[in-house]
Amino acid sequence: MPSVINDYLSKLNPRDRLMVIVLAIFVLSSLLGLMALQLNRAAEKAEQQAVQEKQLYTWLQANIPLLSTGGSSSNGLSVLDTVSSSAGGLGINMKRFEPDGEQVRVWLEGADFAKVANWLNNLSEQGVAAQEVHFEQSNSGLNVRLVFGR
Repeated sequence: MPSVINDYLSKLNPRDRLMVIVLAIFVLSSLLGLMALQLNRAAEKAEQQAVQEKQLYTWLQANIPLLSTGGSSSNGLSVLDTVSSSAGGLGINMKRFEPDGEQVRVWLEGADFAKVANWLNNLSEQGVAAQEVHFEQSNSGLNVRLVFGR
């Protein structure tokens, strides 16, 4: 192939030969420049993606407690369903309950403190938190008012 190029250049007059060589150098340097530009853009894009992924990772690390107590541990049950099924499983009799949006108000009468404490712990492991707790000792036992939510 170099012999073909040499034969072609030898047939040209000196001025045309110089113009073909300059044009070839220009085309090659333009191609190399475009390749370098594409590499630079790809590197910048990869760097931006790395920064975004690092920010996402930092956010996820900071929100692990919030994310881990979300819907995965409660199997998609509502707060009311989680509270009532957990109470029944531990032998707690809810005297009254009221759904209130994403919260549930619960009244217990004559409750056993140990059972209530175990119930609250069980619910917290399922992602349901007692947002308000009021204990009142009476002659019939412990009366408890609770407000649960996520």
